[in-house]
Amino acid sequence: MIDVLGLRVLVAIAETGSVTAAAAELGYSPSNVTQHLRRLEAKLHTPMVERVGRGIVLTDQAARLVRRGRKLLDELDDLAVETMARPSGRFDVAAFPTAMRGLLIPTVADLVRDEPDLRVQPHELEPAAALDRLRAGRVRAAVVKEWGAAAALADGSLITFPLGVDLIDIVLPRAHPMANRPSLELVDLVDQSWALTPEGERSYRDWFISHENVLALKPRMIYEAAEFSSLIGYVEHNLAVAAIPRLGRGPLPSATVAVPLRDPSARRTVSVAVRATSRDSATVGCVVDALRVRAAGILS
Repeated sequence: MIDVLGLRVLVAIAETGSVTAAAAELGYSPSNVTQHLRRLEAKLHTPMVERVGRGIVLTDQAARLVRRGRKLLDELDDLAVETMARPSGRFDVAAFPTAMRGLLIPTVADLVRDEPDLRVQPHELEPAAALDRLRAGRVRAAVVKEWGAAAALADGSLITFPLGVDLIDIVLPRAHPMANRPSLELVDLVDQSWALTPEGERSYRDWFISHENVLALKPRMIYEAAEFSSLIGYVEHNLAVAAIPRLGRGPLPSATVAVPLRDPSARRTVSVAVRATSRDSATVGCVVDALRVRAAGILS
């Protein structure tokens, strides 16, 4: 018979890449992890890992066990959470950076006040990484975004609940000739210098480039930075304009002004994803409802 704790240790080693990292992930000591691994090997009469240089890799038998065992562990975890009468225990939630600041942290504060038996642990991750962790069972929910029109999550193992729409403004220098307009369209901003995230940052930059191609914006100059606060810095110093979502943005510098962007795709659709097998859990429902309540006062 396969030892569930040993299987959990093996999956953690597969996901983190080492005994030490797996121990940190599970809250065990490295020696405890090694003991459970050796016990699993003894029960199955086969080695689970091989040493390569200073590291370890899974054997073929262990890799097969992890592929099937991960799903079993997820179902066991979901079953355990589903049977709880009240929200309780540790609940890991991932969120992209602006949702972390503007949505998840305030929601955690609400839950600390309202659900004393529940311990929500936030993790700041971009949507792709957050969904990978959700599928792997390393978080129980993921707050994700989609630029422009919302795309359906093509994954039968996950379901999403909409939280709202994060609108996008054009942030301009206060002295800019268009700073006093009630709204702007991207076509109004032909030949401007732009502050944009790097080309490797797919969601934002792809959203912008789709308009650049259609509307021939022809930026005079492009300044790049990964953080929205840095993009606003370019605007503050009269170097560029920028398209910035409202969620988690914080107060703008006095030398800048935000003008609503009038465009059907000037939005980020924000939602929370959970595993389909846990949708009926009281704890999952509690966290999703708390996110919805908080989002109702923040998102459109």
